[in-house]
Amino acid sequence: MAEALPVVQEGSLDPDFKRLIETLSGAQNLNACIQCGTCSGSCSFSERMAHTPRRLLEMVRAGMREEVLNSDTYWYCTSCYYCTVRCPRGINLTEVMYALKHLAISVNKDKNAAFYDCFGSVLQSYGRLYENGLLLKLALKTDPLMLVAYGPIGVKMFLKGKLNILPSRVRALSEIRRLYEKVGEMEEKI
Repeated sequence: MAEALPVVQEGSLDPDFKRLIETLSGAQNLNACIQCGTCSGSCSFSERMAHTPRRLLEMVRAGMREEVLNSDTYWYCTSCYYCTVRCPRGINLTEVMYALKHLAISVNKDKNAAFYDCFGSVLQSYGRLYENGLLLKLALKTDPLMLVAYGPIGVKMFLKGKLNILPSRVRALSEIRRLYEKVGEMEEKI
């Protein structure tokens, strides 16, 4: 059975949201979508998503900016491009998902965006994952009480030798930082 869109107040809709996503993603034909559901049927993660890809695209077209950016759907996208390849209207939904991730990160919309931002920052600083640094950055950005909640687990891991107090860096850290700079330049062009 088809899922209905949630009822929203007309004043909460953003009529420019669809155009913004079209610009960010390069997908200029979002209105071509016929809501056939091929994208959702092709997606191996659609059962786990708050909104299926079909529904999310309709929400984008309707201008439901807040609801879309608060959704977890685009974070489940694995970039397999099945939805794009199988779409009978040629809509590049994978690029739409990328655009939504990018937008969510830029407006710090949810904890997933904050996690990706902190994760990237730690990798850029050390060249590899440093769990303590990641947890500290994420907690300070989203919920400082998280440190209290995870404290006992951290102590147990440290006592078993599973958690390093000091980070280790990779030898080619300058190359990783150069890569991040290049990606940053590319993102500015978008």
